[in-house]
Amino acid sequence: MSDRPRLSPDDLVHATTVLHAEPRPVRFQDVDAAGIIYFARVLEYFHDAFLSLLRRAGIDLPGILQEGKWGMPLGHAEADYLGPMRFGDDVVVEIVRLTLSERSLHVGARVRSTEGRVLAIGQAVHVCIDRETFRSRRLPEETVAALTAVGAQGKGAG
Repeated sequence: MSDRPRLSPDDLVHATTVLHAEPRPVRFQDVDAAGIIYFARVLEYFHDAFLSLLRRAGIDLPGILQEGKWGMPLGHAEADYLGPMRFGDDVVVEIVRLTLSERSLHVGARVRSTEGRVLAIGQAVHVCIDRETFRSRRLPEETVAALTAVGAQGKGAG
């Protein structure tokens, strides 16, 4: 994944552009025995916000998956935890960066408190594949156009 546009923690913490934001409560089932968010839940929060962004962009993910020709599985995911999230806290999950390359999509996200404090940051790379061969392929042009319309940057399929 050498074309992966790596984001620095500062890029994510201090991003001024928010492509998508959704509020959510930290639920009881989201916390561990220590009373703070279970680490994997933050990645779920990021992914849920990304799926909401795809839906808002008009990308019919269930239809794409049913068609079975192509997909965008994760090639990489990471998160940094900067502050505690506890059961009952209200947070906002934000997608702050979408960067297209010819065959992948890089997503930058963060979780912040309703007061604005950044509590977690993360990034993920989704690699476009042919689902029959499981080999890398170009992002479909209509997907690039839809993602560009909601703020994605980069060269895409062009």
